Amino acid sequence: MGEQVTTKKITSRSLTVTIRNIVIVSTLLMTVFIASLISIHEYLIFRDTARQQQEMYFKEHKSFIRDLIDIEVEYIVSQRRFFDERITQRVRENVYNAHSLAEKIYLEYGSHYDEKTLKKLIVDAVSAIKTPSPYMDVFINDLEGTGIYYPGKPDYSGKDLLEHTDMHGNSVVQRELDVLSVGDEGYVRYGEDDQLILEDTLPENKVVFVKKLEALNWYFGSKTYLEDYYDTFRNEIARKISGDHFRYGGYVFVNETDGTPIVMDGEVYKGDFNFLDGSDPDKMAVFEQELELTMASPEGDYLLYDWIKVGTGQKIPKISFVRLVPECNWFVGGGFFLDEILSEISHQKEKLRNELIKNLAILFLVLLMIVFVQLLVVYRFNANFLADYSNFTRFFQTGKHHYKTIEAGQLYFDEFRSMGEVANEMIHERQRVHRELVQEQKKAEESDRLKTAFLANMSHEIRTPMNAILGFSSLLNELELTEEEKRNYLRLIEKNGEVLLQLISDIMDISKIESDQLKVNPEEFLLHELLEEELWNYTELAAHLENKDIQFKLENNLPENYKIRTDKLRLKQVLDNLIGNAFKFTQAGSVVLRVNKRASWVHFSIQDTGIGISADDIDQIFKRFTQARTHAQKNYGGTGLGLAISKRIVHLLGGDIGVKSIPGKGSDFYFYIPESLRGK
Repeated sequence: MGEQVTTKKITSRSLTVTIRNIVIVSTLLMTVFIASLISIHEYLIFRDTARQQQEMYFKEHKSFIRDLIDIEVEYIVSQRRFFDERITQRVRENVYNAHSLAEKIYLEYGSHYDEKTLKKLIVDAVSAIKTPSPYMDVFINDLEGTGIYYPGKPDYSGKDLLEHTDMHGNSVVQRELDVLSVGDEGYVRYGEDDQLILEDTLPENKVVFVKKLEALNWYFGSKTYLEDYYDTFRNEIARKISGDHFRYGGYVFVNETDGTPIVMDGEVYKGDFNFLDGSDPDKMAVFEQELELTMASPEGDYLLYDWIKVGTGQKIPKISFVRLVPECNWFVGGGFFLDEILSEISHQKEKLRNELIKNLAILFLVLLMIVFVQLLVVYRFNANFLADYSNFTRFFQTGKHHYKTIEAGQLYFDEFRSMGEVANEMIHERQRVHRELVQEQKKAEESDRLKTAFLANMSHEIRTPMNAILGFSSLLNELELTEEEKRNYLRLIEKNGEVLLQLISDIMDISKIESDQLKVNPEEFLLHELLEEELWNYTELAAHLENKDIQFKLENNLPENYKIRTDKLRLKQVLDNLIGNAFKFTQAGSVVLRVNKRASWVHFSIQDTGIGISADDIDQIFKRFTQARTHAQKNYGGTGLGLAISKRIVHLLGGDIGVKSIPGKGSDFYFYIPESLRGK
């Protein structure tokens, strides 16, 4: 007892007093060192933060400028499309108004006036319609190309206009008739490529809308030149964009690619200055850089240049993002002057410097408190360490003979808690190993029981055909047998001999499976021949079954010349086992063998209309020495090896096997193997 007390005192001094002294000395020595490191660290943080803030400011403002210009470009493109569609819609409305008026006059006065008078009345009415522009006035032709009414061109009336062309050589009337040949109305567009567009799409340059009036064999039309409204569109966009200003002297500018400014220095430009006229070489150089940049990068890019800052008259470095608007032959840009953002960055640096001084002052006060706190920490550490150590001592004393775990959550230190969790895992592992040993023992006992039952069953299964062979053999020695009786006895002896041979083969195969010696020998053969052999064998079997009405069918979906590389004998063995089982457990109905190919796999299915298998038995029937349900074994016999052997063979052939069944309705045993089994 005295030796134990001495040992505890030595251990306590080694693990608590020594550690306590080391902690006190080391922390005191490290205080100054840590203070120096923190001071250096704070300075480095200040330096890095200042640099990062500068980079962040530039990055954020560059990203803001890019997003803003992208939004402006999208706005310009959408407004251009909307503007063109609005002008085009006016042309269509003009034609609809004239057409509606003509139809109304025709329906109201058609029965009161002759055709000539009626047509004149319609022409007079249409000519009185006012349009937004004289160029949009409605004209009338007949569907043979003869002019009826052209505003300002009376010589076109009654004239054949099929060969008439405009200043660009376009056969305008012929094109209008081409549109009406496929519909009652439509657009004709004349653009730079001079390509006729029949559907309702965004027009370019000159656009014409035409509509039939079948009753008079006429059509009405109206035209406009979109470029006539370009100034209106440009002014609308300029007024909107000139109002977009942002921080650091930022504004949006818009220029045409030919050098004409639209919005310059944040205002709508109304003068006659052109960047490319050479009057201002500096601005010309900047414009050429912007133009070159937008042509090389249609999605836009950044540009650094010097520009006169509004209100100062001085040239200041400026960063701008410029992007092309190909729909208008414009480019749009915007940026910020560096002097203002650098001033903001300098202000932020000053704030960071003041924060650094404040942090160092706080650090000095904290270090003064650390010395006092260290004493409390060491005391607390000593108490918690002793408590954790005592808990582990009690755990190891009781853990030698019991599976009692340690309360890891009650331990203070993470290291002791981790050790406690590992110790608990050790206890749980010991319990698991103990349970597994018990389970393995039960499995071994169950295996012995199954094998004993299997041997008893095999004794019965072998004795049955042996008794039949011996019995009928002795009957053959009787002298009064007829030839027919002898043939029947010999057939029964042969049949029971085949049953006995199959039992012996199953026993040999299951023995090879148990010792992992079952092998396959792949070869290439015609699958059709094997299936035809199975069809003949089981058709004959079905014809000679007593007390059963079963039809055997083969559904082979593969061509007769289809070759497969696998073990032919083992494949036949699997088919015989599954088909034999189907016949055994089917009283009436059919047994169907189906063969299909899916990708590089050959699928076999044996479907019967027998007694079926319950869901509880499906998981057991492929195990060795087992059969589905006890009553099935009593009624139908068998060793319980066929499906286990079949499963092993299918796996050796590179495939898998399964079953689907409904009790009372039948079963579907299926398996699949590769069309080419690798091997010798």
